Amino acid sequence: MKMSLLKIPLIFLSAVAVHVAFTPPHTPSKGEIVDTFNDWIFIQHIKYGLPTTKIIYWGVSLAEIVLAVSRITDPKTLPSVIQNTIGPFLSRIQDVSITRPFILGTTFIVTAGYLRWSCFRTLGRFFTFELTTRKGHQLVTNGPYSVVRHPSYSATILQYIGVVVLHGSATSWLRQSGVLDLPGVKPVLLAWLLERTFAVISLVRRIDQEEEVVKSMFGDEWQRWAKVVRYRLIPGIY
Repeated sequence: MKMSLLKIPLIFLSAVAVHVAFTPPHTPSKGEIVDTFNDWIFIQHIKYGLPTTKIIYWGVSLAEIVLAVSRITDPKTLPSVIQNTIGPFLSRIQDVSITRPFILGTTFIVTAGYLRWSCFRTLGRFFTFELTTRKGHQLVTNGPYSVVRHPSYSATILQYIGVVVLHGSATSWLRQSGVLDLPGVKPVLLAWLLERTFAVISLVRRIDQEEEVVKSMFGDEWQRWAKVVRYRLIPGIY
């Protein structure tokens, strides 16, 4: 019982972290967006991929929370609508205890969510998911940007790794509970994983384009910053 109770806030916290990381803090006007084919593809991902990702992640998280709650309460005390909805599935789905991959994955996800939020706060109105040039644009070099040049991308990659560890490990709830055997669940989650993988690869490929735009805007100022903050994503490595 104590184990299930402890899982609930951790699952909820990871879902909040994903939601924060994938919610644009600002929406630029059309004239501010750098018009390239690669960024057009990225904009479609922002419009459709990110909302879908949040819905799926919240769905998986809430399903596990509901299961955990059902294990520590009498299902008969729940509203009849909930009983009729989840009742037929409860006998087919097993709860899974807290494991090391669960703790590690949750830690990665929440840490990455906080880092993304910190990047949003540091850049303020200049942070957009689209590649933009905004009026009064300034080169921000403090906070996370004093460690690596693209900390928000570092956070996205860290969160992706966390999701894979949390939900893809051999001892994860998705793989051990039996929920993947429910009709339609496996192909939806597989499609979501492929979309996330493609998005992360696209982010890494986007770095060169983004740096060229920023370099052209700030010139020597960018060069001085790049000499001090040498690494793009991982301090001491890349």
